[in-house]
Amino acid sequence: MRRDQIVIGPAVSGVVLRAAAVAVAAGAAAALQPAPFWQVTLVLVAVAGAVLPRSGMAWVALLVLPVALLAGEVSPWRTAVAIAAVHALHVLASLALAIPARSRVALAALRPTAARWLGVQLVSQLVAAAVLVMPRAVGAGIAWAAPVGALAVALLAIILLRRAR
Repeated sequence: MRRDQIVIGPAVSGVVLRAAAVAVAAGAAAALQPAPFWQVTLVLVAVAGAVLPRSGMAWVALLVLPVALLAGEVSPWRTAVAIAAVHALHVLASLALAIPARSRVALAALRPTAARWLGVQLVSQLVAAAVLVMPRAVGAGIAWAAPVGALAVALLAIILLRRAR
């Protein structure tokens, strides 16, 4: 019994997932280059979220990151970095809640999560690029797009909630 072993193949520690969240936050802070206060705040909050995942501090980092984005000039690459970082932080924070730091998780078990992350990124980055390009192409007469987009998000949420039941 003591000699029995569970073989799960290639795996990573729960600590690695938490460290990845801090690395994503630090990388986003370096890439977005907001004021030093926001850079330090983002990293410190991400560290607190990694050390104490149940504190919710990782989700505070998700709030700090868009503020860091808004603190600088609008550019497509900054927007793309922020979207990818916010989504990655959300996924890693969720995993930190489910996977204890001392445990190991098989890379094969993380594959569906990575695939979903990539799929959402594909759609999100395309939508963000379209939003950044549209005002230049169409002009200022697209004020109708905000309520239409909000309605589309609400409908999608309703459809997903019904399918989840």
